Amino acid sequence: MKNMCILTGEQKRFAEQHHVLVERFLWKNHLERSEFYDVVIFGYLEAVQEYLEKPELSKYPFSSIAWRKMRFCMINEYIYQNCAKRNAPMGTYREDYEPALSREQVSEQMNCVARDLEHRVQLQQLMSHMTAKEKEVVCMRAAGYTYREIAEHCNITMRGVSARLIRMRKRFRALALI
Repeated sequence: MKNMCILTGEQKRFAEQHHVLVERFLWKNHLERSEFYDVVIFGYLEAVQEYLEKPELSKYPFSSIAWRKMRFCMINEYIYQNCAKRNAPMGTYREDYEPALSREQVSEQMNCVARDLEHRVQLQQLMSHMTAKEKEVVCMRAAGYTYREIAEHCNITMRGVSARLIRMRKRFRALALI
């Protein structure tokens, strides 16, 4: 996190009073607390610091600022987890070969693994034909964000979001036919 410092006493009290926003954010977004609490809490704490340090933010409800910061943390986590180096095509390898399997079963398992690997490679190839902005738009849309939310986050119009998604669909169809 950028510019994160230790909270002051006032900031700690404020964070404790409004901590229910974190729980509500996780619940509303159907996020498992044990998995995503550590991701969103930093956005929440950053919102607490900014809200109390910048008087011009007092004209907005704190919940709006906190919600937005937590959402950005989730988007950044999603982007981080889905970058190419974390999604390299992989296959399964089993050391504990069971001699009870027939040749047909082994062949079927190998074909299944090969198909899975081929699908992953195809997905990586399709993603390589996207610009950074298109990847961001597609990832946010896949995560369930509305066109308006994507447009605001990416600083483009809603028509721009729609146009990017339409172009991506056409490009993917063309690549799939090759």
